This record gives sequence, C-alpha cells and structure tokens, in this order.
Amino acid sequence: MSKQAFNNVNTALEGNSEILMKKAMISFGKNYTVMDQNQKPLMFVRLDAGQNVTGSLVKGALGGVGRILARRMSYTYRVNDANDQNALEIRKGTGAYKSQFDVVEPDSGDKIGVITMKRGFIGGMQAHWQDPKSNETLLSTRGNVMRRKYVITGPAGNEVAKVRHKIAAIRDVWKLELSQGTNHLHSVIFASILDFEKEM
Repeated sequence: MSKQAFNNVNTALEGNSEILMKKAMISFGKNYTVMDQNQKPLMFVRLDAGQNVTGSLVKGALGGVGRILARRMSYTYRVNDANDQNALEIRKGTGAYKSQFDVVEPDSGDKIGVITMKRGFIGGMQAHWQDPKSNETLLSTRGNVMRRKYVITGPAGNEVAKVRHKIAAIRDVWKLELSQGTNHLHSVIFASILDFEKEM
C-alpha cells in the first residue's frame, strides 16, 4: 500500500505552486493537513496520539528539564495520502539539540532522505535534507524558522520554497510557496517537520 500512497501524494502535489498547511487544534496527536488553494486535502503529516501525549506529559511534569527530555525522545511521524494511507515514515532518533530524522519507505525500509536539525541554546533552528547515499545536502533553511519567515534552498543556494506566516482569512493556516521543477514532496515534508519540532 505504501508505494501506491507514495505515488498518490506525489501526483497530488504536482502542478501546485502554493500549498496551504493547516494544523489541527483539537487533537491529542499532532496533525497537519496539506491542502491546495481551494482547501482540498492533498495529504496528511501525523504524529500519533500515544507518542504526542507521552511527550506532553514529560514536558508538563518536569518543566524546563522536561522540555529537553521530551526533545530527546525518539518517535515517528507518518506521511499519509488523501485517503489516509501511509506513504512514508519520518523516524526521529534521540537527541535534544542535534537530531536526525530518517525519511523511510515503510514497506521496504529504504531510506529516501535524512533530515538533520540543530537547535540554538537561546532559540533558533537550522536544518538540512541530505541524500542518504551521497550525503549531499539537497535542502537547507535560510531565515527565521521559529517565526515561519524563511526560505528553503537547494544545493546551489537557489530558492526551492518559501514559508509564509499565518493567513489572516483562514485560521491556523500558513502558506508554502513552491518553485517549479523542484521536488514538492520533499519541501512539504521538510517544512512540516520543522514546524512540528519548533514547538517541542
């Protein structure tokens, strides 16, 4: 099923120069609905309720120390197609200030990307998407991730995508502008994970 779901999300994103990202507000899990400009769901990025509740309990019980411990936890995000069938998994390893996320095809276990993320001790975040075989950096961040005012750049420093802050007319939605001729799925996954993680 994952191969068909993977094809579905790629096809759904084709031809879309702007994507709307809607965060679920009433949910024990963490969920993003990825939509087109008409607010039609194209795919979902999810962290299941069990993993999210555990992290929230740790943060709530131990305060600042709990926040660091919650960041060190390993967990798995799931990328699902519009029918909520699993296409990919993003598996976070342990690590609070430096973390690695393996983007994996769940049936075969093949790794299609590696996201490395570094947090500053006084705020701020930087991240890169690397090819798992060559270690070449394919995507990087430039700007303020914490405020959703940043661009995603390619290997040559070219702009691949741009993150826009909340859209006033649509509650809890922000925009991702995608450049033509780029891998839209990678950009959507990259931006989604950064947005989830900046609140951890």
